[in-house]
Amino acid sequence: MARLRNRFLILLTEKERREERRISYTEIARATDSSVNVLSNWANNKINRFDGEFMLKICEYFNCGVGDLLYIDRSDNGETSPT
Repeated sequence: MARLRNRFLILLTEKERREERRISYTEIARATDSSVNVLSNWANNKINRFDGEFMLKICEYFNCGVGDLLYIDRSDNGETSPT
């Protein structure tokens, strides 16, 4: 069964490498007007509904498009990495 998954952690890791620093969920929460709990759920792919306003803010934060943030996982176990 296909699932909609996200690349939040990958985008965060890439941003940390580019900026050569660690970025906390608290920092991202402040920048995106969200909560650490929401970010944790995104990091763990525990999102069932996708809020458009939040996704816009995350895409702006990571300087990416929605297609860079989300992908369809068509694997049987739902644990493949995005390509």
